[in-house]
Amino acid sequence: MVFQSRLPKIDPPVTDVFNFIFNTARKEYPRDRVLYRVHETGETLTLDELQTQSRRLATVLVKNYDIKPNTVVAFLAQNSIKYTIGFFAALAAGATISPIPIQQGLDALAVIPRLQETDAKLIITDEAMTPMAKEAAKACNGVPLISLDGTPEGIANMKDLLLGETELFDGFHLTTKEETQVHYAFIFRTSGSSGNVKSLLTTHAHWVTNLLTTRLTIPEDTDPEKDVWMSTVSFSYGINAKLILGLNILLGIPAIILMNPFDESTFHLIDQYCITFLFVTPPLAAKIAKQEKRHDATYKSIKWLLCAGAPVHTKIRDAVQEKFNGVRLSLEWGTTETLLIALQIDDASSVPGSSGTLVHGMEARVLDITTGQDLSHNKHGEILVRNTLARFAGYKDNPEANKSFGADGWFRTGDVGYIDETSNVFIVDRLKELLRVGDGYGSHASADEFEAALFDHPAVATAVVVGIRDEDTQQEHPTAFIILQPEVTQTGDVDKEQLALSKLAVELETHVENKLGKFKRLSGGAYFVEKYPYVGFKINRRRLKELVHVGPTVDRSARFVAAAAATAA
Repeated sequence: MVFQSRLPKIDPPVTDVFNFIFNTARKEYPRDRVLYRVHETGETLTLDELQTQSRRLATVLVKNYDIKPNTVVAFLAQNSIKYTIGFFAALAAGATISPIPIQQGLDALAVIPRLQETDAKLIITDEAMTPMAKEAAKACNGVPLISLDGTPEGIANMKDLLLGETELFDGFHLTTKEETQVHYAFIFRTSGSSGNVKSLLTTHAHWVTNLLTTRLTIPEDTDPEKDVWMSTVSFSYGINAKLILGLNILLGIPAIILMNPFDESTFHLIDQYCITFLFVTPPLAAKIAKQEKRHDATYKSIKWLLCAGAPVHTKIRDAVQEKFNGVRLSLEWGTTETLLIALQIDDASSVPGSSGTLVHGMEARVLDITTGQDLSHNKHGEILVRNTLARFAGYKDNPEANKSFGADGWFRTGDVGYIDETSNVFIVDRLKELLRVGDGYGSHASADEFEAALFDHPAVATAVVVGIRDEDTQQEHPTAFIILQPEVTQTGDVDKEQLALSKLAVELETHVENKLGKFKRLSGGAYFVEKYPYVGFKINRRRLKELVHVGPTVDRSARFVAAAAATAA
């Protein structure tokens, strides 16, 4: 059966993202209203300044860099007021934005395939990211760069480019439904079980619908005249772009930008700025839950908490809600391919275990994993979704991966779950084995990438890599379970073998880091086993995850015995 959203049907306007945000859908409010303020520097940016400077920079992009509709512009820059100007300049020019989140461990080795897969023609960066951007650009036939700040040697900076430029570019408008479905606003990077980088295309129609459905489901007590939001993760994450580079502008709500990460050291800013909304990643939820509340902290201004990206343990969710005076930590379910699918909007959609109700225009099916037959309410199977308001565009230049998108608009999410009688979605498992790497909101990586790197080492016979979740930090750690070549540890001396294995584990972790870069590393470590547990003819990855506990500190000398003994049993 086809499950329908219980929310009313809507008719999204036919327009491009830039004009939707600034003209078509924006609530009327004074153009001198401050929309952004940088905590560390006090810089501010009004609606008028943002729109005017973005259109001026769009003129530069078109004249000086030959940016045309669907030309890909990559963003490798930290959060800043200037990032917002560059972001909307690219959209105003009709470019397709390929955002690269700034995370701990990111290096040029991780950036290069993103530029290559998207065929980026320009990189917008900043002074801090310039060395990495230069290295990546050099490897991609010298892609030109623009720096949002500073004066990095050999790179044009935004301030100089805007000197003397007064023309406000207004040459990109999408006015038909067909145009909004063949022009792309974004390319988001994702990885599947094949291990190949996939570049997900997002049309203007899809992003406009994403913004519109989110706006229609915000809490009723949202008050643009009084509310203040805060950006807690990189603008390069799609969900933060939707919230802090879109929704706040539509509503006229100012946002605080932090140059440093939002963590325990900056929780006090909630009271300082009377923050009313926070987007809470699962790792941030864990930090909030464990943090002792300061005696002078009230957090009484918070009205809305939103989490997405991965399940949050019930105890952590309860602790977060307690810290914020009982305000519900609402959940959002979506994928890179689909954007928003379901959202907790009220008590009826926030029942235990639910990821929320299907949003406006969203349809879903649940298929039996064995037979492929459609299932009814409360029956477990793979969930397929379809957006009746805007089509899913699929992956760029990837016919094999695009088999996940049916000709009739259905996308196979790879999530296993069920849907109840009121269109609430419950996710219980995943069909595809993806690992979330990096800090903050994280990015997906394929287990195959790690396994292929390990297989290149002469000591490795075979390897399986799974993501093991540390419940304390709510982060997922790529962890390897390795069967070694027979001759590697046959010394006849148990103590010497254990010492050799300890050294080899470190060597293999370094080997993977050298192959894939610091961004993709075995943060969960390497374990040696004699054989793998199986379910039928498939390796039981869930059983492997149960063999060890991954946390901030692990006794390396004890890990090998525990894993090997449990597996052999």
